[in-house]
Amino acid sequence: MVRGVFSDTHIPFQHPNYLTFLKDTFAEWGVEEVICLGDLIDNHAISRFQSEPCADGAYLELEKAREAVKELTEAFPNVKMCRGNHDDIAYRQAKTLGIGDVFIKPFREIYGLPPTWELEDEYVIDGVLYTHGTGRGGKHATYNIAVDERMSVCSGHTHTGGGVNYIANKTETIFALNTGWLGDDRAYAFEYSRHAKHRGVLGAGVVVSPHEAYFIPMTGKYLEV
Repeated sequence: MVRGVFSDTHIPFQHPNYLTFLKDTFAEWGVEEVICLGDLIDNHAISRFQSEPCADGAYLELEKAREAVKELTEAFPNVKMCRGNHDDIAYRQAKTLGIGDVFIKPFREIYGLPPTWELEDEYVIDGVLYTHGTGRGGKHATYNIAVDERMSVCSGHTHTGGGVNYIANKTETIFALNTGWLGDDRAYAFEYSRHAKHRGVLGAGVVVSPHEAYFIPMTGKYLEV
């Protein structure tokens, strides 16, 4: 089964053409199953970090996020999603006040995800680990996960690391696929990275087998806005 993998849309600060890119790419590769590696939502307004002065309030940002998520779920009604660190900001913020998850609406309900979207921290499917990558960082984050787990890995989280690395020993070859991100780095939510040395790499991944995967960069017409 060919699987299409994407991550880090950071809705409602997604790239304007990300959905067209995903639909075209997954159709071209004959994708049969779609997996989201997390940070579907950005949650800028309720982050513990300082918000930009021009930022929308939490309720307006949420409204915009719901609209964008609806468009995504209509395009891809069946998705396996990993929870990312940004997706869980509301729950972490509540815990700082001693408020447990039992008092907060489930993520699915907040953003109107259909029951056909599965939500887990991570998945192991046909010998491949799909995970957001929370707690890992740096250029070689996904590679290091693959080495530690001793299996092929798809992860996001590290926006600047789109690409595939292969790791081989005497008996097998595995891959480490970082799917990059699909956010819009011109949005105020990413003002903190305006002077970063490396930019986020726009793209998505395609997994053909437990030993073969591809990174598809988002280039050309998709960057025209």
